Amino acid sequence: MNFGPIVMLVDRVMIPFLEFSYNNLIPNYGFAIILLTLIIKLLFYPLMNKQYASMKAMQNISPEMKIIREKFKKDPQQMQKEMLKLYKEHKVNPMSGCLPMIVQIPFFLAIYSTILSDSFKALITAPGINKGLFSFWISDLSVPDGTYILPVTLAIFTFYSQKMMMVDPKQKQFLYLSPILILVFGLKLPAGVLLYWSVSTLLSTIQQLVVTKGPSSAGSDVIDVKVIEKTSKPKKAKSLEKGKSQKKDRE
Repeated sequence: MNFGPIVMLVDRVMIPFLEFSYNNLIPNYGFAIILLTLIIKLLFYPLMNKQYASMKAMQNISPEMKIIREKFKKDPQQMQKEMLKLYKEHKVNPMSGCLPMIVQIPFFLAIYSTILSDSFKALITAPGINKGLFSFWISDLSVPDGTYILPVTLAIFTFYSQKMMMVDPKQKQFLYLSPILILVFGLKLPAGVLLYWSVSTLLSTIQQLVVTKGPSSAGSDVIDVKVIEKTSKPKKAKSLEKGKSQKKDRE
């Protein structure tokens, strides 16, 4: 991949860091990739926290969103206005979750390019160099994982992560489709790329679990659909029910 910024990341960040880690920390390129992943996740930790907090806020208001969709399903413009009003009221930005994902894409492309690069292949094929993670598993980072442990692990954590993020039940089909596609795609990827991707997804899932399942100041914003439905009954219906009750009492 010869795209300028990606080449710069490969030549000035990825390869030098992997060499430094191997020569000065642990003589293992598998652990060097894991360490690189940890550093990248730490750099994006604040952004990812905002993303998961935004997703949790969206889940909190999803019952009210459902009511708005039902109420204004024949009036899309009014539905949009009510949705924007709801977002503003609860200080939710539906697009705030996109930026952290977008800014991490170059790093994934960079690690992919690094593992496939001639520079990396020269590093791991040098005499006396350990070119994998373990001798019994991922013994060569430049070829696919023959045990399929990494692609299966990646698919499982992708599924779990997306399940926690799901707001609209209509997205359920993508909940299963995405992990399957990742699994199929991952079977052909070099183990070094999958190692980065799997560790990154695992760390993201843990962070997401902490943010979304932990105590929330937005807990009071969680809306009970049944309560809303009960309180939103037309006044006419209420008066009719009251009239029937009074008539029954007179009888």
